[in-house]
Amino acid sequence: MRRFPAEAQLQFLVGKEVGQIRLDPHSVQFIFWNGGMIHVDHDFVHVADDKKSYDCDCTAHTAPPLLLHRLIAKTITLFEVEPLRLTLAFNDGQKLILHSEEGPHECGQFWFSDDIADGYIVY
Repeated sequence: MRRFPAEAQLQFLVGKEVGQIRLDPHSVQFIFWNGGMIHVDHDFVHVADDKKSYDCDCTAHTAPPLLLHRLIAKTITLFEVEPLRLTLAFNDGQKLILHSEEGPHECGQFWFSDDIADGYIVY
């Protein structure tokens, strides 16, 4: 839908710990123990703790098995923002590389907390 926001707007992600991962037919949600989540509706890459990269397409129902469970109880330590790519690095070396695209469809959202009144960012 649009480019990722500026680094200052995503600073709240540092220190977030993944508590739950939900798989839906067309999306994946990374729920944080300390509030908030990332809802992904577009493709992304998971670089696991074995350093292998796994492409994840949220619309591919016949995709290979995922190893996303390895992110549970891991904490985001830093991130790198590019216009259509966001790399999240975790405390054990794993990474999530989220992609966006410019166009009419939403690619995902960042929820600041568990309370919708606190706001969210659409990308």
